[in-house]
Amino acid sequence: MSEGPSELVKETARVLLRHLREHPGGASKEELAKVADVSYPSIQRALTWLRDHCDSPVEFDRAAGRWVLRDPHFTLPLTDPDAQDLSAVMFAEALLAPFADEEITIRLRRLAEQMDAEIRDRGQAPSDGARPGSLVATLTTGSRTDPQVLSVLFGAVGKRVVQIRYASPWSAGSGSRLHDIEPWQLRLHDGNMYLRAYSRTHGEPRSFRVAQIEGAEAVDGLHPREPIPMLDKIWGDHDPAFGIDEDRPGVAVVRIRAPTARWVAPNVWDPGQVDTWIEDGELLERRVSYRSCRELARRLLSLGDALESVEPEELREAIVGHARTLVSRLS
Repeated sequence: MSEGPSELVKETARVLLRHLREHPGGASKEELAKVADVSYPSIQRALTWLRDHCDSPVEFDRAAGRWVLRDPHFTLPLTDPDAQDLSAVMFAEALLAPFADEEITIRLRRLAEQMDAEIRDRGQAPSDGARPGSLVATLTTGSRTDPQVLSVLFGAVGKRVVQIRYASPWSAGSGSRLHDIEPWQLRLHDGNMYLRAYSRTHGEPRSFRVAQIEGAEAVDGLHPREPIPMLDKIWGDHDPAFGIDEDRPGVAVVRIRAPTARWVAPNVWDPGQVDTWIEDGELLERRVSYRSCRELARRLLSLGDALESVEPEELREAIVGHARTLVSRLS
């Protein structure tokens, strides 16, 4: 028994999609058979595959007696890419390059090259002459990620128990520890990837920085026993916002002096932040919720002498403590 569509069905589907994309009014089965140069049964198999297996918006308009493509932007990126599909992959490659392992970015680059070749083989050219490698990105806070660890975690979300070897950045001493976890979700945050999981070792939900996971392996014979929370509750009662780990969460009121204030103003630290210009263009007050006092303190410390004031006191003291330690070490 066949495990998938034949090459004829897939090629016919590609031809049909292109034709329907170029003809918004749709086409009859007779017209489609003529365009694809195949029999009616082949047309029907291709249409069925597009509808049932590709979730495509190809529908039969009974009133007009024609097949139509309800969404003219729909494509099959892996078999029938267009310029926008190529741009999306190039964008993903550029975003991932600063912190993903080289193997991941190489795979994305190959995918972009294959899509580019497919588009050009059809006698078309990507918009504006875009070619793989024409977009790059940098992140000053990026971290490297092991693709093998990622593969295990992706495959285990909601399905498997995984044992990870984790070197916590906050634990005293050296070496890593083993944790049995039930992965819930992965999240990109400020150039780093984090994992939210139920820790069977600790009996509670925990957040892990993926770059600190030195190894990961699915545990045979064990199955998740803790239900995955609702999507808006996976990372706790509050959106991670400014801080993946939880450390004395609160609301910061920070005043920043220009010109740094004018540099900070367009930057979104949290969707709920409230900015007020105390002195127009010169002194900015930002009120922002945070989940991690220590993480926000390190970020604010980078603003240096542009900081005019910081509330609450525990956040201010955390910044001052970092600064004192830095001065004593560098003096």
